[in-house]
Amino acid sequence: MKAKEKYKQKAEKSQMKTKEQKVFMKPGKNNKEDRENFIKYWVNYIKTHSDKEWSSQQKVLIDSQISK
Repeated sequence: MKAKEKYKQKAEKSQMKTKEQKVFMKPGKNNKEDRENFIKYWVNYIKTHSDKEWSSQQKVLIDSQISK
């Protein structure tokens, strides 16, 4: 029974990885749609990735904008 559970968990994880890789940001017809699509894309990214992963990426972006 445990082997089946492990197999099921691995299958679910691989499906999640596949879904993550297929998410693309749609181009909009105008600037407003582009911004809305980016927000939807980013919300999905935050939901599907760990806090540690996306917060480290945000740190790089923020640090690059701050002049020292």
